[in-house]
Amino acid sequence: MSIPVRPLNETHLGFDFFNFISNNHSSESFGKIKEITVKKNEYLYDPSSEHLFIFEILDGAVKLGSYTDDGEEFTFDVLLSTDFFGDLKYLNNQFFEFSKALVDTRIRIYNRDFFKKMVVQSPEVSEWFISYLVKRWCSTEKKLKKLHEKKAQEKLMFLSTYFDLTVQDANGKSFNLNELLTQKDLGDLIGVTRQTVANSSKVKLREPARR
Repeated sequence: MSIPVRPLNETHLGFDFFNFISNNHSSESFGKIKEITVKKNEYLYDPSSEHLFIFEILDGAVKLGSYTDDGEEFTFDVLLSTDFFGDLKYLNNQFFEFSKALVDTRIRIYNRDFFKKMVVQSPEVSEWFISYLVKRWCSTEKKLKKLHEKKAQEKLMFLSTYFDLTVQDANGKSFNLNELLTQKDLGDLIGVTRQTVANSSKVKLREPARR
């Protein structure tokens, strides 16, 4: 039996957090939510930012990353429409992350304390958020498993399948997610160097076509 590259848990998609709070907490949500558009290659936040919000991607794609001891950026996740991210304030001030738009990306911003209050107080929201977090957790496990593959080509083949998705930006233009990621991004995600990615890609191109 083949194992899907992405989790099959999509139950969280049946719940719309924004519509729920708009219909049930309209007065309380006033002023707690806004929408912005982040241009391609712009940072939404970095470790020096004041982290007071939770973010929802409406259109586009965002990569999350951090920094090595030498100050070099590295990518550890890529998020798409319907994904949420930000500092939930459970890490005792150890949140050290940047977020960067891969294309023009439309973002909905929630006040963090308001978001957490809704998750804690509403059973429907709690069920949805737990389901969503389990999906993210499972996705991370699948990617981590590939770190232990013996060959870089096997890792890259997995990523090329994993990121073979169409992304629509804030202007309605469509992109293939694979084409938005650099060789360094791919290397960061599977624990190899940019040069290894480049060499593995060349080998793949030289393979004879299968008939």
